[in-house]
Amino acid sequence: MTESKLHNLYKTIGYFLIAVSLILILLPIDSSSVQNKYGIVLAMNIGFHMFYHMISIVPLKQLNWVKDNPVLQNLAFKGIMVMSFFMPIACIMASIIIIIDSFSNQTYYKLTVLLVFLGVILGAFKLNLKLRSWRESALQQRA
Repeated sequence: MTESKLHNLYKTIGYFLIAVSLILILLPIDSSSVQNKYGIVLAMNIGFHMFYHMISIVPLKQLNWVKDNPVLQNLAFKGIMVMSFFMPIACIMASIIIIIDSFSNQTYYKLTVLLVFLGVILGAFKLNLKLRSWRESALQQRA
């Protein structure tokens, strides 16, 4: 997957998020108040966008902080790479638990957390792509 395809997927999910937000606000949910609905929608939207951008940007900035120490930079690179593989797996496992819990308790509004997890997963994929290109450029600079 390329970074442009990933960005297009991010935009598509963002539009879907807007539609889900409008549905959540307009439809009655377990006699929830309007404030609770707006809180759910706000947390869902902020969480999706924040996790996508923070996960894909911050670890690379941290790698640049240790650029003077190649041993530490290599160790940090490997740790961040492992993290970029672990986050989607953890989100998928948490998603399964949330889906089972929300269907068993009939609290379907909890499924909105899955959209936040999509932001985490997309951010981790983007981080992984950036790490690979960062590694190639770092190797070229050393040679």
